[in-house]
This record gives sequence, structure tokens and C-alpha cells, in this order.
Amino acid sequence: MSNKLLTSGQLSSYRPRRDKSLSITFITGEKSPGEVMDIHSMLDDFGYLCFKSEEKLTKEEIEQLDKLDTDLYDNPKTQSQRIRGVIFRRHENDDEGYPEFKNFYKYKTDQIIEYLKKGLPDRE
Repeated sequence: MSNKLLTSGQLSSYRPRRDKSLSITFITGEKSPGEVMDIHSMLDDFGYLCFKSEEKLTKEEIEQLDKLDTDLYDNPKTQSQRIRGVIFRRHENDDEGYPEFKNFYKYKTDQIIEYLKKGLPDRE
């Protein structure tokens, strides 16, 4: 199995999401069963997307893509996503009197903010 998909395709559509990210859809040509298995094995993986609206990539562009380095494999979530996930797990175990997660999240993040503010110098 490969951890890379290099294929031609047509940018078919995009859809904005609530978190300001985009969902992007591409249409490729026919794929062999092995290529489909490779694509399926990469579902939910993080990586890079390069789309060039020309016939094909140059050799130099392919080499540049191969050299890309990312820490997404080690840590695919942002720090804020990690914090939210941990707070969500805490809420599942003990809602501390806040049955709705959004209220629990605000309560916990306010606690974190107050804790961090204690370490700041006083403003005059």
C-alpha cells in the first residue's frame, strides 16, 4: 500500500464548513482495484493537497512534493482541538452540574483562562 496519491483529476465542487474549512471534491479517471484500496487506506489521514490546473506536473514539482515534511502524522489535531477533546471526555465522565457540553466547555475554558491570567504581570 502507498501513503501517497498522485493522480490527475477534475476539481468538481467545494463546500464551506462551519469551522471556516472547506470540503473539496475531485473526480479522477478510472482506478484499478489496487489504487482504490490505496485510496481507501488513506481515509481520515492528514497530508498535503496540491492541485494544478494544467495537464501534468513537472518532474521538479513532483520532487518538491516528495520533499514536503509535516508533523501532521505525529499530531494531526491543533492544540485547541486537543483541549476541546479532553474537555469533552471530562464532560462524559463528570459533567460537574453542566448537562450541556457547551456550558461545561465555557466553564472549563474560563477556569483555564483565569489560571493563565494569574501568571501575567499586573497592568497599570
